[in-house]
Amino acid sequence: MNIIQRLIPVSNTSTRPGLALTPKYITIHETDNTAASANAAAHARLQQRGNDRTASWHLQIDDHEVIQSIPFDEVAWAAGDGRNGPGNRTSIHIEMCVNADGDYEKTVSNTIEVVQYLMSRFKISIDYIVPHKHWTGKNCPRNLLPRWDGFIKRCQSSNEGWVQKNEQKFFYQNGINQTGWIKDEGKWYYLDANGIMKTGWVKVKGIWYYLNDDGAMQTGWVKVKGKWYFLNRNGAMQTGWVMVKGTWYYLNDDGAMQTGWIKVDSKWYYLNNDGAMQTGWIKVKGRWYYLQSNGAMQIGWVKVDNKWYYLNSDGVMQTGWIQDKGKKYYLDTNGEMVTGSQTIEGKQYSFDKDGALIEAQAEDSQPPPTDEEANKTVNKETAMDSINNKSEEPFTIR
Repeated sequence: MNIIQRLIPVSNTSTRPGLALTPKYITIHETDNTAASANAAAHARLQQRGNDRTASWHLQIDDHEVIQSIPFDEVAWAAGDGRNGPGNRTSIHIEMCVNADGDYEKTVSNTIEVVQYLMSRFKISIDYIVPHKHWTGKNCPRNLLPRWDGFIKRCQSSNEGWVQKNEQKFFYQNGINQTGWIKDEGKWYYLDANGIMKTGWVKVKGIWYYLNDDGAMQTGWVKVKGKWYFLNRNGAMQTGWVMVKGTWYYLNDDGAMQTGWIKVDSKWYYLNNDGAMQTGWIKVKGRWYYLQSNGAMQIGWVKVDNKWYYLNSDGVMQTGWIQDKGKKYYLDTNGEMVTGSQTIEGKQYSFDKDGALIEAQAEDSQPPPTDEEANKTVNKETAMDSINNKSEEPFTIR
């Protein structure tokens, strides 16, 4: 139910005194005006232009609308129990219209909905929903008093557990709409400041959570709009490195799981299509790379299973002639460094135990490749150009 505000001007201090109110009660009245068109709008206009009596109320309700005349944190003169009486000083006052051309039963239903809203908003117990008669003994609300118990039951019965209103869900305990985190049947739900159950992504105290279409908080892996996210056992979205069932994954600052090449803290890592961090030898787009046990891509010399390999500054395993620190080396088609006497393209060469070239031995041999030919070590700028030109381009996590 939408509450329309048509407030009494603050200058009308006789009916809008401006005194602070902390609502403890909700008091129900009836206008007792059965004239046709004596609806909520008519009574709101009466209050706006200035009532002849020192009397006012917060809300007027008919079968079509709810109109507010005084803010809920200000006193209204409606209880008739004196300037400092608890009825005036601690209660929100509602006038139900009884105009002959209105639907009274619909007015009652609208009033119940508003009472439920106010109970939730101000944490007012059902025991503090009272008729005007409670304060002064006046026979008001005249039509509702004979059925007061049923009215109270309707206010309370609709407000227990999950309640759906206008496609929004609320959760009530003891007639009071809950807010924040609640646990129901072993599942956690989040209700905003108005008590509305949230779904999808919500941020609470700086932490992101994901709630499914039923509002239940999720944990573990979730796929949202084609991207994977990981939520810990408390439902908090994770970022950075996470280990799940013995496998490392990387989630960017938005929590999305990454795949392919990523750069973290100046080191390159490779994550397969499932996001799992790779180690050891991997082949990507026809090129071999070697990743340490912590997943970091290697460059330079590496020893694997007692065999030496050379990876350029782009991490790519090299074959053929290379030059490193002024010495020439030869790597076979598997990338393994050779030692001892070797025949390469019909020519004999000797390499020491560290793989460095010693001399050419064939009678008709020609010298080994020149420094320029052998030097396949890519400098830093060339390495970055090579990385950026890959068909599967690495990217930096920022």
